[in-house]
Parts: sequence; structure tokens; C-alpha cells
Amino acid sequence: KRVRHADSKIVDFVVGRRSHRGSTINMSGDGVFIKTEGRFSEGQDISIAFESLRFEKKEKRTGKIVRVAAHGIGVEFN
Repeated sequence: KRVRHADSKIVDFVVGRRSHRGSTINMSGDGVFIKTEGRFSEGQDISIAFESLRFEKKEKRTGKIVRVAAHGIGVEFN
């Protein structure tokens, strides 16, 4: 596993056909924890768009929800 770094960015994401917004709490090359509200389940596919320092436009990543907590979701990138 890679080291997680504290990170706070606004992210837009899609789970199932619904759009959501949240903010990152921490991120690594393997995944991200997103602070958000809503009902989610482990195993759901997710598509995330977030600001990137390396690119002028939003960076997009896909993954699976691997953790559901009261204050957000843990995502493992594909």
C-alpha cells in the first residue's frame, strides 16, 4: 500500500447514475477518502473528477467503494 497524504479538494463523482459532490480528506496513488453525505454501499463503482496540479483540466479516475463510514467513503482506484 502507498502512503496516504492529507489532501483537501472538492470532487464531483458519480455512483450508479447519480452525481454527488464531496471533498477529499486523504489520498494515495491507490485510493482516496471522500467526505460526503449520501447512501453508498461497498462494491459500488465510482467515477471521480478532481482538480489536478499536473493538468489544466480536471483529472478523472474510476474505482470501487471499499469503505462506507458515517462521514464519507473510501475508494480504491482501478
